[in-house]
Amino acid sequence: MKQLGALTAVGGLAGCLQQDETTTEGNGGGDDNGDGGSAPSYQRVDLVPPPTELDFSSEPPERDVRVVCHNGAISFWNPAIGGLHDAASQLGWNASFTGPSGGFSIEEQVNILENIVTSNPDVIITTVADSSAYNQVINDALDNDIVVLTFNTNSLRGEGRQYMREEFGRALPFVGQDQYSSGYANGMALLDKLPDDASKVTVGLADPGHAGQAARASGAEDAIKQNSDIEITERVNYTDAASDGVTRITNHLQSNPELDGMIGSDVYSWFIGQAAEQEGREDMILGGFDLNQNTLDYIEQGVMNYTTGQDPYSQGYFPVHQAFAYMERGMPPKEYLTGAEIIDQESIDFALKRRNWGELLSYHGV
Repeated sequence: MKQLGALTAVGGLAGCLQQDETTTEGNGGGDDNGDGGSAPSYQRVDLVPPPTELDFSSEPPERDVRVVCHNGAISFWNPAIGGLHDAASQLGWNASFTGPSGGFSIEEQVNILENIVTSNPDVIITTVADSSAYNQVINDALDNDIVVLTFNTNSLRGEGRQYMREEFGRALPFVGQDQYSSGYANGMALLDKLPDDASKVTVGLADPGHAGQAARASGAEDAIKQNSDIEITERVNYTDAASDGVTRITNHLQSNPELDGMIGSDVYSWFIGQAAEQEGREDMILGGFDLNQNTLDYIEQGVMNYTTGQDPYSQGYFPVHQAFAYMERGMPPKEYLTGAEIIDQESIDFALKRRNWGELLSYHGV
């Protein structure tokens, strides 16, 4: 493998962070004009008054916050639910978390949001997994004086902050990863762990139609292209079903016996570990995404080499406190990026130690 020098690699990473905000789902956080990187990326905060009367002399009232995700059928959200209830209990707020029970569904999520708007909570915190499907319900919420924040995924970031200002009268605040940059970090981690003679790798994902996953996959591929001459195969769509996903990856491994590494872009990337283990591909470098228990177990066992986390706890926790600061003190909520956390054999013990989310949810009675 011919890798570029360390300074060039760092420059490549810096370049991905300064991309024009309209290029991918993951690069809508800045207000720069995309002038080739000469201007710093910055966040212009929109001073929109909250739909509440500010009172600095008495106890803040109890509020109702509703959180909605695009796929309520996966345990990925447990840390976010824990963060939500930690924050709500600290503030004395009521909180609930919901999402499509049958798996990823934008249509069902929008229906859930429409029903929640009619119940008139104080705050809605939602993922936005499409760049247009949520616009009407978000505007309906804002028109009803409901504070709206986004978390984990906001495909509107790919349209740019000015687009959101024109559509909603403000740039919607977001707590989560910059998807493209986190994918770039994932690709850089792969390069760091590959042997010097590596020549061919694969990037996979479960749902090509999911803007966040696609942005991560693009970021990973760009990191590899910009910092090495390694060949990248076509992406593998391994779906969100274990049996089908493992079969697809197995077929890919059998068709590419010279493959040196493979990484995923989502919570289902542990399928890569299972397929590689079944095929006896101990020679490969395998990277996951997110902190699924199966992925962490494979890292602990040495089957997989690392995974890239996105801190879902903070994605549930910080939007609530931002909503409080906005509604009670007039401080507009802002974009808060949770970064890309690389977990490998060196850090796996602590990553497993802090995973008592079930105990936290039981503590909060959820």
